[in-house]
Amino acid sequence: MLNALRRSRGYGKLRRNRPAVVALWIIAAYFAVAGWIFVTEWADWAGERTGAFRLGGVPVLGAMLPDRTLDRVGPRWLSAFGVPQGPQRREDQADFVFKRVDAALAELDRLAVTDPRLVETALAQHALAERRIAPVPLPELRARRDAARAAFATLDALKRSLSLGTTLLQQLDSARLRLGALGAPPADPADHAQAAGLAADAIEDAMFSLEDLLGDSAGLTGLLSNAGLPGLDPAAIAAGLARQPPAGAAPADLQGHADTVRQASAGALDTGPARAALSAAESMAQGHTAVLAGARAAALDQAARSVEGLMPVPAGLDGLVYRLRVLLGTDAQGRSILLRSVYSAKVAVQVGVVTAVVSVLVGALLGAAAAFFGGWVDNAVQWLYSTFSSIPNLVLLVVLAFMFTGTPAEGTLIPIYAAFCLTFWIGPCRVIRGETLKIKELEYVQAARALGFSRVSVLLRQVIPNTTHLMFISFSLLFINAVKSEVVLTFLGIGLKNGASWGLMISQSGAEVVIGLFWQIGAATAFMVALVLAFNVLSDALQDAFDPRHVG
Repeated sequence: MLNALRRSRGYGKLRRNRPAVVALWIIAAYFAVAGWIFVTEWADWAGERTGAFRLGGVPVLGAMLPDRTLDRVGPRWLSAFGVPQGPQRREDQADFVFKRVDAALAELDRLAVTDPRLVETALAQHALAERRIAPVPLPELRARRDAARAAFATLDALKRSLSLGTTLLQQLDSARLRLGALGAPPADPADHAQAAGLAADAIEDAMFSLEDLLGDSAGLTGLLSNAGLPGLDPAAIAAGLARQPPAGAAPADLQGHADTVRQASAGALDTGPARAALSAAESMAQGHTAVLAGARAAALDQAARSVEGLMPVPAGLDGLVYRLRVLLGTDAQGRSILLRSVYSAKVAVQVGVVTAVVSVLVGALLGAAAAFFGGWVDNAVQWLYSTFSSIPNLVLLVVLAFMFTGTPAEGTLIPIYAAFCLTFWIGPCRVIRGETLKIKELEYVQAARALGFSRVSVLLRQVIPNTTHLMFISFSLLFINAVKSEVVLTFLGIGLKNGASWGLMISQSGAEVVIGLFWQIGAATAFMVALVLAFNVLSDALQDAFDPRHVG
């Protein structure tokens, strides 16, 4: 049958269809990945049962095992392709690694472990996949930990000062707006008095915040110098400002201006001196904030280098594997998005192949038997698929999936297989039945019957083989439908609940999309679209090549 298929005109037409050939290569790549994962899973299971070996620790062979998709490979929300991240996210990720190493050292101190082998084992438990704690003596590791702790302390102090600077700038802007309402003659003295009081309060708040900022910054000078970072020099900052403070105005004048504004309740107020003092304060605050921002960036770089010394990225083959793991970033649990996306391809191929093969075989046998034998067989098959077709497809899939709730099969692929195979056979059954109604009237079928071949033999050897082209087309269409339906059911929470699946990834990425992180949902969607699009192109090419209505 396959030889006859290769000699057919349809096969030659399919080979000349370049988009179809490209789609076949893409599909072959997905199937090769799925086959590789299946073989490594089976080999690991066999090795574990016999006690001969385990692939979990092997860099390449063990990289695609199901358990590895759940491993934490880094901090949460690493960006894909090394795209630069914001300072706060970089700090959070460096802090996560530091706390992981600090917890490992605290555990060793608590247990008083001194044996080098036990120390190595304890430190290995806190590794992030191939990224392990630096293999240095414990005293040196503790010294590196203390240096990183000092770097984070400096970073925290700078963050507090930056927060003060941001608050001060907001208060200064509010005070300026309130002063703007006091320059014209008042329409109502009472309203003017209230506005003057609010302006005075705003000026006082800004004055206290400015004092806090200057005092906090002055306290940071020695800390930054000890850490090798630039210090804070208010005089140098003021001298380098593009807009110099007005003559005679100084931040210290804010208190006097606040009292003056509070007493001005009966008429228009000359707000010039107060505004000049506010401008001077704003200039000073902007200068300090700019220096603090630069110092924070330098402190963050230093903290990142300190963390790299505690848990360096590996080199060699382990380093290559690790960099591939984090190529598409990490999710909220620090798991590899690339690894989960690739493993989900195996789940999709597995669901698509099982569903399509079973559905096509069942549908082809029932449809061919119904058309060939007719009578009560045809009536029974038509009643069966008409009954199933009258129920909305998605509702029927949900009901069948819920039938396994509370059973050991819940959350596995078994409910998916049952739901799909019990519903997807309807399409192939109708198509094969209609084709068989035409084939059974052809001369070669009548000749076979006249020669004494049994009806079952004629059906299996003459009729069904001549519907092979429709089986291939139905297989490709059902494969696409099965992959998309599995993603939908899993996204709704009634499909696969553990492991990795594109539906699970899309479902778990909801909180990430809200904060602008699209790596996980983008990766899952891209992998799924590539497979579904390739099968769509192949389905169209198969119809053009083998459907008698299209072959020319």
